[in-house]
Amino acid sequence: NGHGQYNEITEEQFLPLVTKTNFVVLHFFHNDFERCKIIDHHLSIISKSHIEAKFVRINAEKCPFFVTKLQVQVLPTIVCFVDGIALDRVVGFEELGGNDEFPTLLLTRRLIKG
Repeated sequence: NGHGQYNEITEEQFLPLVTKTNFVVLHFFHNDFERCKIIDHHLSIISKSHIEAKFVRINAEKCPFFVTKLQVQVLPTIVCFVDGIALDRVVGFEELGGNDEFPTLLLTRRLIKG
């Protein structure tokens, strides 16, 4: 059912996923942004050991409705949903030390703290 994996979803899959799953960690990404690729790397690792949540990514260019609805203005943005409600977000790299080199554990701890 997608737990323990890091998959890409479409705009059509968005609502059914976040409303029918207890914990969802959703990364809004852009294919050309290097920092989005860095987040992908870390979330891929985290997803394998935190099977209590579904870790997914969505192309921000292909989901304008949800980008607007959730007021996503900076990429990468990670939005954490609990029972269909957006309760936390990590925007850019500021909370992760502000640079491209940070340990996966730092992002893990930030997501758990949320």
